[in-house]
Amino acid sequence: MQPNYVAKKSVAGECGGKIFLCVLLCWLIVPIIIMICLIVKTKKFRLEFYDTRVIMRRGVFNTEEQQSLLTTIVGVRINQTMGGQIFNYGDVIVDMVGRWDVDTHAIKEPNGLKKYLESLMNKQNPQKLQQFIAN
Repeated sequence: MQPNYVAKKSVAGECGGKIFLCVLLCWLIVPIIIMICLIVKTKKFRLEFYDTRVIMRRGVFNTEEQQSLLTTIVGVRINQTMGGQIFNYGDVIVDMVGRWDVDTHAIKEPNGLKKYLESLMNKQNPQKLQQFIAN
């Protein structure tokens, strides 16, 4: 089954400062190895959105897979720094009924994820939310 939307992390947002320090110390071997490990670790992160659930996958050798139920979304917003606006990454904050335990820090192209989550939000019935809050 193919995911409806896939989000990935930005290397500049997740570990940009560490990579900058590794580039400054590139004449040493260890910072180059650390830089390569950071880039590969960041590139292996995926958020896959399906109709009713979200799957977060990360890791190279020790892989982790976490599934969460996609419940009623109340709101979506984006926090971007100046560097995030230049390099197109940001933190996507999702307000849900229940708990959102999915890592959405330094997501590449956060506006695309926001539009996808808002489209899911528009498909939901507001009566269900009012009934849930009343109970």
